[in-house]
Amino acid sequence: MLEAAELQDPYRALGRPMHFLERLEHLYRVLREQFDGIQRFAMALYDSETDLLSTFIYESDDSSPLLGYSVQLADVPSLQRIASGATLRVVDDMRCFRSQVMSVHTRALLEQGYRSSFTMPLIHENSLKGFLFLNSASLNYFDAPKATYCNLWAHLVGQQLAHEQEAVQRMQALVHFATDVSGRRSVETESHVRRMAAYARLLARELQSEWHLSDAFVEYLTLFAPLHDIGKIAISDSILHKPGPLTADEFETMKKHVSVGRDIVDQAIRHFSLGEMEYADMLRNIVQFHHEKLNGTGYLGCTQQEVPVEARIIAVADILDALLSARSYKEPWTLEKTLSVMSSMADANELDAAVVAVLHKRQEKIEQIRARYP
Repeated sequence: MLEAAELQDPYRALGRPMHFLERLEHLYRVLREQFDGIQRFAMALYDSETDLLSTFIYESDDSSPLLGYSVQLADVPSLQRIASGATLRVVDDMRCFRSQVMSVHTRALLEQGYRSSFTMPLIHENSLKGFLFLNSASLNYFDAPKATYCNLWAHLVGQQLAHEQEAVQRMQALVHFATDVSGRRSVETESHVRRMAAYARLLARELQSEWHLSDAFVEYLTLFAPLHDIGKIAISDSILHKPGPLTADEFETMKKHVSVGRDIVDQAIRHFSLGEMEYADMLRNIVQFHHEKLNGTGYLGCTQQEVPVEARIIAVADILDALLSARSYKEPWTLEKTLSVMSSMADANELDAAVVAVLHKRQEKIEQIRARYP
């Protein structure tokens, strides 16, 4: 009589609470156990607004040769083709690209010894979210059975990505909902939060190598930057949009928005099942500490050691845009005047000097962002 066999389910662990990056690491381990010839897994995220494709996740035996790498999708026709056709791409020998003008991406992988590749666009609800890449040092590695398995595996990874992005979107939707039901105007203009996110990305990318920031850190910082002032929904318009200076009492009220914002984040995570959202502590830190100064004179009086990296970057991005923009109490400043004042703030140890230094090096990029979101 034949007996039933009981097999281990390597994907069962996905049923327990787990952060997004931990899920991806688990999925990659399972794939490697199935096919040990797969030696690299990477993911790049796509921003349709800027047509920018940026490195996000990298898992391999070697360090990433492409940390902080971004490219316009329009400049990579091969990826454009598989994205538009929603098709897979299997390359048996990546040295075939040597007869062409190779991308930085392909050249770096060849130099690390990879030869075969599997590429799949990640598409959710007819929208391109990014690309998934698998590589092997062996030639002709991804035969039909392996490609079929990797295709199914990649769709599972894509679902994890979509779930994570939806968690962030729910948090953003909560802010809009709270603003709408309270009958309040938006606390910040759409263009301000878009510029804020772009400035944050610029600053973090420039500091990425020096500060040892991961690609995932940069992406989540960019996603969370627009939420820095969510606590302002609790501040009255008479204070938010006052045309003149605030009184001492009004300023004390204004300062409360960082604590209120932290409470909103905590409640949203608890009530909207966002506990597994990656980098939730980063969001909390951005909201709570973005008005702190390194010399201890900020809203909460935190010391330099207490101000996290993400808050230092957001503080500079926020002040930069505030000074360059027209507000109810001021006209827009020139970039020259803005950088001069911010340098003085860095000299006084109010802002992180390394972050402010990036602004001086990337003035052209700042102007490009201002032009993109006027």
